[in-house]
Formats: sequence, C-alpha cells, structure tokens
Amino acid sequence: MPVSSTSAKMVTPEHIFATTHPGLVREANEDSFVYCSVENGRNTLTAVADGIGGHENGDIASRLCLKTILLEWRKLQMWNEKSLGRILAFLDHAITEANATIYRLNLTFNVQQPMGTTLVVGILMPKRLVVAHAGDSRCYKLEGGRIKQLTRDHSFVEELIIKNIITREEAKGHPFSHVISRCVGTSQELIPEINSFRRNGTEKLFLCSDGLNCHLENEQIEEIMLKSASVQESVRNLLYAALKKGGDDNITILGVSPTSV
Repeated sequence: MPVSSTSAKMVTPEHIFATTHPGLVREANEDSFVYCSVENGRNTLTAVADGIGGHENGDIASRLCLKTILLEWRKLQMWNEKSLGRILAFLDHAITEANATIYRLNLTFNVQQPMGTTLVVGILMPKRLVVAHAGDSRCYKLEGGRIKQLTRDHSFVEELIIKNIITREEAKGHPFSHVISRCVGTSQELIPEINSFRRNGTEKLFLCSDGLNCHLENEQIEEIMLKSASVQESVRNLLYAALKKGGDDNITILGVSPTSV
C-alpha cells in the first residue's frame, strides 16, 4: 500500500533528538526542552526555554513555562488538530498561560529580580511548521543544503541592527548583547511572535538556546549540520563545537529530522 503524503510528513519520537548541557562556566543549567510526539498523531510539539541569566530561579521559570505549554497541549489533544488557525490560537493561549503562571509566582514571592525565560516553540503539522518565540532562543531550518533562521532575536542589540544604528558585526562584541527585549514571566502582558511556514517533509528543524549561537555563526551551524549523518550526530556535533569555543553559557539543542535518523 502506498504511503500518503500526509503520513510521510508525520514526525515520530525516532525523528527527534535533544540534549542540554550546563556549559563550561556556569554551575547550574537553567535551560529546558520538551517534545511530544504521539503515535498516529498529526502534529508534534517541540520547545526550548532558557531561564534568564542572572535572575533568581531561571531554571524554575524555564521548566514551569514548558510544563504549562505541554499540559495545555495534552489537555486539548492538539496532536489531532487539523486547523492551522486553532494551532495558532493554541500557541497564543498556552504561552499567555505560561506567562501568567510565572508572573503570579513572582508576585507571590516578591523576588528582587523576577524570574523569567526565553522560549521557542515549533509545532510540526503535515504541511505547515508553526513557530512561536519570545527572546533570543532560536529556530533554524535546514532545507536544500542551506540553513535559514526562522526567528528574529527579541534583543536590545537586534533592535539596534534593525534601526541601522550598529552593524551585525559590531553587535558581536556589544556590551548589551545579553539584554533581551521580550521574555516569558517578567511582565504582566506578553505578545509572543508567531509565524507559519510551509513544510515539504524533508527539511530538518533545530531549536536552540543562545548558548549555541553565541559561539557559532549561522554558517558554522550550517556546515556542521550538512556534515552530520543523522539528527543525533548533528545535535552532538553542534554541542561539542559550542563547548570547544568556550561553553560560556548553558547549551540546549533539539533537532528534528523526518528523513534521517
């Protein structure tokens, strides 16, 4: 029996590989990741969160954020959802819930520095890829031998680049390169950026915290992806390369490769 095009684009747990590492400088790991792929499910959830460095309980914030989103995903059984509009609405709702949960916790304990987290979520539907993010955790797509960054950092430096105040080269050593302009949990209201992209079923998807891209340029990430034989090898090689460059931050990488395991 021939395999339908929809079935061919479905993602199973065997197509996903993720790892997280504290790096070589920090003792604690404030990064988290999660994915949910259900047998015969249409849609797969993937996400990476990076607790805000220097704030109290960043690890709690990142885990609580992803737990809230995962619980909503399971409660609504979104792996069966066919409507792109409802997937978009789910992301807006779930991230809003995560933001409210962390924000209320900050108010309850009256912490001096409110905990928060960056976030990037990728939902793989049979024909669409939906990406939501807040902060500087990123989503990359590798297709046709070329890498494409699907997210734009919500950061002070990125805003300066957009306004042509500094160049991307000057941004690398900028003293405020660590300052993000949007995150989950530190303010009462959050508007996540949500975008939808076409899927052909052969592209590879990579989500990461900024511990990866603070050491590796996009071109270097692309080269490592292309030279790796599987999604597991890609993730491991990216991690090793970032550690070799210094491992100054926590590093989390989640890869999805429907065509090569």
